[in-house]
Amino acid sequence: MRFRLLAVLLSAAAIASAAESTLLKYVMPDAKVVSGVNFDSIKLTPFGQFAVSLLPAPDAGFEQFISFTGFDPRRDIHEIVMASPADPGKKTGLLLVRADFDRQRILELLKAAGKNPEVYNGLEILAGPHGHAGISQAVAFLDNTTAAAGDVESVKSAIDRRNAGMSIDPALAARISVVSANEDAWVVSNVPIASFAKSVPDRNVSGALQGDLIKSIQQSSGAVKFGSTIEFSGELTTRTDQDASSLAGVVQFFLNMAGSQSGANGNAGIAALLRNLSVNTASNAVKIDVKIAEADLENLIRLAQHNGAPKARL
Repeated sequence: MRFRLLAVLLSAAAIASAAESTLLKYVMPDAKVVSGVNFDSIKLTPFGQFAVSLLPAPDAGFEQFISFTGFDPRRDIHEIVMASPADPGKKTGLLLVRADFDRQRILELLKAAGKNPEVYNGLEILAGPHGHAGISQAVAFLDNTTAAAGDVESVKSAIDRRNAGMSIDPALAARISVVSANEDAWVVSNVPIASFAKSVPDRNVSGALQGDLIKSIQQSSGAVKFGSTIEFSGELTTRTDQDASSLAGVVQFFLNMAGSQSGANGNAGIAALLRNLSVNTASNAVKIDVKIAEADLENLIRLAQHNGAPKARL
């Protein structure tokens, strides 16, 4: 009895910690993949400001959108959370956005443009025509600071959860709490990576995802922390300790090979980045970590842009 009470209290503590993001309460109970981005914290970092500088200059249409709606996504978005049951057969998912919306103003503009919302559980839902696989996409404002978008049923379910308690799986919430703590962007998956093989259009990639070693990966997660040094961390949970050891060996082999090729090709920045990447095992988990100076990452991005730019013709 005491053990059961302790388990309940620990689960409640994990959920409370994960609930630092108010958006998590809207995540469906059968979610298997959840990710989040904290724009408020990223915008304050040097890399966030660099990323904004890369955005194309707003055109007249974008400026008109801001004027009509009062909403500037560059300024007004605070946080997003994406969630999905990761069932290729259903193709359902949810995008949750915390931002400064003028909900009534936007809805009136859409109605004036001929969009007729459906009222569900006291809220208006704007749904589009049935698209890919016969699924209709929709959007609804849950309140003045929260919007939900996705397939119609997922949006309606999010509306139903407005006044309910946290419904996300406690085990998944506990993992989110650990992975997302003090991070700017994160993703947690309780789905074996191999299960995504059928949804990948590239046959070579799809085939690689069905290899025995990849099939051993049962869960995965990753996170990024921005600052003067940018820190990437990831974890792959396998079926056994031996699987983790084998996977770490393969990952390290390919990293060494990529580092050697980058150095030989004169890509010193990439070679240095790969040298700073560490691969370790802890029981049945493979942990991957890399740190890079923010200025070095900016240089790598500029280099990639330069190399990818179309060549001028004489």
